[in-house]
Amino acid sequence: VEAPTTSWTYDGLEHSDDDYTLTGTLLNGDEITVVITGSITDAGSVPNVVSSVTITNGNEDVTGNYTINKVNGTLTVGPKPVTITATDANFTYNGSPQSDNRYTVSELVGSDEITAVVEGSITYPSESPVTNEVTSHSFTAGNPDNYTVTYVNGTLTMTEAAIAITVEAPTTSWTYDGLEHSDD
Repeated sequence: VEAPTTSWTYDGLEHSDDDYTLTGTLLNGDEITVVITGSITDAGSVPNVVSSVTITNGNEDVTGNYTINKVNGTLTVGPKPVTITATDANFTYNGSPQSDNRYTVSELVGSDEITAVVEGSITYPSESPVTNEVTSHSFTAGNPDNYTVTYVNGTLTMTEAAIAITVEAPTTSWTYDGLEHSDD
C-alpha cells in the first residue's frame, strides 16, 4: 500500500491527500480499509503516512493473512511567487527633486502583507529616464517562507516646464558724444 506524493503552491489552505495505490490482489470477498495521515499548510514538506491497513471479509479481520508493505509518500507546499512593482511616474520640471515611492504587490494570500522601500529621484528633464528601484521589503503579516519575492523596478521621467520666459532689453537713446554707452 503506497501513500501519494503530492505538491501544491502555497495558498493558505490546509492540504492532504488520502488516496493510495494498492499493489497486489485481494482474495474474493476481502475488502481493504487504508488510513493515510498527513497534512500541510505552509511551505515545506511532511510525510504522508500509511497509518493503518485493515483487510476484512464480512465482519472478520483477515489482515493477518496478508503481507502488507506500507510505503509513505510526501506532501509538499512550494512557495508562492510574489512580485513587488515600483510605480512609473512622469513629472514636470519645477526645480525640485521629484520621487514616487509607491508600489504594488501581486499574489499575496489572505491577510498577508508586505511593505517595500522604493528609491529614485529626478530633478532635471535631461536625467530622464531614472530607475525607480525597489530596494527592500519586509513582511508585516504572514510567513515570509511561504513566498518567493521578486522586484520589478519602475521608471521616473521628467518633461520640461511649460513656462514662457521673455527677456526684454530696455530701449535707451543718447546724443552722440564719442563715448561708449550701456544701460545694464
